[in-house]
Amino acid sequence: MFVQIKKLRLYPATILLTSMMGSIFSPVYAVEKPHKQEFVVTAYYSPKPDQCCYFRGSYEEEIMFNGKGTNGADGTEVYPGMIAGPSTYPFGTVIELPGLGVGTIHDRGSRIIEWGDDVHRIDLWMGEGEEGLARALAWGARRVTGIVYPSGSEEIPAEKFDLSTFPSDRSVLAALPKSDPVQLMATTKFGDDTYAVRILQNALKDQLLFTGRITGQYGPSTQHALKLFLDNYNLPGDGSSVDRLTAASLVIASSIKTANLPDMAVGMKFGAKGQDVAQAQRVLRYLGAYRGRTSGTFDVTLKDAVFAFQKDNALVGKPDEPGAGVIGPKTQAVILKAWKAKVVAVRAQATVMKMAVTDNVRTSVIPGKTLARGDRGKDVSQLQTILSGIGYLKEDDVTGTFGSHTEAALRQYQLDRKIVTSSGARGSGVFGPTTKALLGSEAIEVAWKQVRAEGYKNM
Repeated sequence: MFVQIKKLRLYPATILLTSMMGSIFSPVYAVEKPHKQEFVVTAYYSPKPDQCCYFRGSYEEEIMFNGKGTNGADGTEVYPGMIAGPSTYPFGTVIELPGLGVGTIHDRGSRIIEWGDDVHRIDLWMGEGEEGLARALAWGARRVTGIVYPSGSEEIPAEKFDLSTFPSDRSVLAALPKSDPVQLMATTKFGDDTYAVRILQNALKDQLLFTGRITGQYGPSTQHALKLFLDNYNLPGDGSSVDRLTAASLVIASSIKTANLPDMAVGMKFGAKGQDVAQAQRVLRYLGAYRGRTSGTFDVTLKDAVFAFQKDNALVGKPDEPGAGVIGPKTQAVILKAWKAKVVAVRAQATVMKMAVTDNVRTSVIPGKTLARGDRGKDVSQLQTILSGIGYLKEDDVTGTFGSHTEAALRQYQLDRKIVTSSGARGSGVFGPTTKALLGSEAIEVAWKQVRAEGYKNM
């Protein structure tokens, strides 16, 4: 991952937040006694699949570059105080960083190296998920004079490394590419302290329901605001958690501004004619309150429909009351509110449907791991089935064995989609993250079109 360093001339302008590489053999360090050493200290973290955002754009890219972040290169489970050091530092080497703490080298990284005797690079583990990423980004890279205690030194200080002493303001994540807001909010619940809660609070503030400060903390005020939203849109729940339907409804409601509402004139009553009347007929028909023709004439049928709508919404009680059957300011406002609520409900349901289709494709259709020639099994069969379905492979070649035909078919797909520029390019004929993402997107769109064509019969 890339962190800009502008003041250090001894280190390149771009530093990678490296982590979790394979174990590398470590020769014994030449100096056996504790000694001072100049370090450029950078930071890394362990990504989680439900984060709001990732330094490299997605969880898949993050773990492909960093690994899953569960253990160091020597097998030690990650913990505060773990350090990734150059390969010349044996595992178990203790480093004291004045003002920061004392940690131990249990990890490696391809760019964790020495630059002569003057400056060495080390990487501090800063935690997991959004908090760890925010802490790592806030840290950046710093020049520190530390003390190295090689294994076997007579006096080695005890480990002492407190992550809570390092800033972890999630506002620094705002500049990173974000995951889908619906998917993010659908993971939140009372008590959470995440960037996803910030998104939830912003959406509720956009609906003029949340008046507090955006903190990312899901407390009573956030729950109360969400409960108001649920009531406004006839959704179930007490506001203590967010499901997909609620999250989709929030996102869609926030996208519908005043300018997006249908033009709706006021003062229309029995006998009126024109386009304004026709618009009222269309809107009320969409709401199921009017069943007549779009005639542009405010006739008895439309008057009765307006009165019935007013009565259902407690605007009037009897047909002879003032304003009954007339589209005045209050009736107009309630009609537009009902129109927005229905649009939100229809679109939110469609969004949830598509998310279900996406889940099904990703778990049941798209292979879950990188594949190349020589691989066998279910994942290979899935890949071959997709390639066959889009015309790149014959049905007879769906064998579960990644051979020359599958490699050629996949390579042609990659060339056609400009994933690779030539047959000899890196990744050509290999089912990797980029190919998986694009092929998955195409499979999702095909499945979604089928669902829509069938009217959601199978959902």
